[in-house]
Amino acid sequence: MSDWISETLYSNGVLKNKLHIHDPKELEKKEYELSARNALFLLQKKPQINDIEDLKKVHQFLFGELYDWAGKYRPGNFNKNGYEFFDHTRFDFAEKDINNMLHKHPARKPLANKDYAELLDAINFMHPFREGNGRSCKVFLSAYAANHGQVIDYPRRNKEMIEAQNEANVDKIAKLIKVENTPSRNRAFQVLQSAGKTLSQAELAQKYAEQQEKEQQGLDRDDSLGLD
Repeated sequence: MSDWISETLYSNGVLKNKLHIHDPKELEKKEYELSARNALFLLQKKPQINDIEDLKKVHQFLFGELYDWAGKYRPGNFNKNGYEFFDHTRFDFAEKDINNMLHKHPARKPLANKDYAELLDAINFMHPFREGNGRSCKVFLSAYAANHGQVIDYPRRNKEMIEAQNEANVDKIAKLIKVENTPSRNRAFQVLQSAGKTLSQAELAQKYAEQQEKEQQGLDRDDSLGLD
């Protein structure tokens, strides 16, 4: 295990956190509750997405209550299930490529599925954070789409999407992204807010329990608005 990864873990392998939670299930539940609540709050603010720096802000907003490294790029390299992510020493090149994608799209104009797929693929490969990359990326892209008067959704954890991302198959990723056009930016954010109404802690706990049951049954998790 890389030294930088070890430094983020307690001796029992649980991520070090500001609440000093050492039980993995308890931390997972708290992370789910806080990130879900914060994602909803952030979308209610109707954030403007301009460049990759806004992804850092999203990540910090989602996970800042729990982790010191929230909103900060990982300081080393790592892989997951044999998939090697972007070299952290070359993040400036990844930032440039992603910003070029963001800036080439006409402001406020509807985009195609493939436009979002290219961004999703590039951000997934960059994988800039210690954890929470998928959730922060989905909130980031949801806000970016809303700024173009659109609402997007896609499954993060189903087999097809994982395979498509591992293969960097943009066309396959595009087919898994649902895009809904709305009359305006404000309407798109209203749809997002309606779909992800602010939940009480009890409701979040229940939703989390339901997600765990789905996982145990081998079903896809509910990835709407990146709240998983």
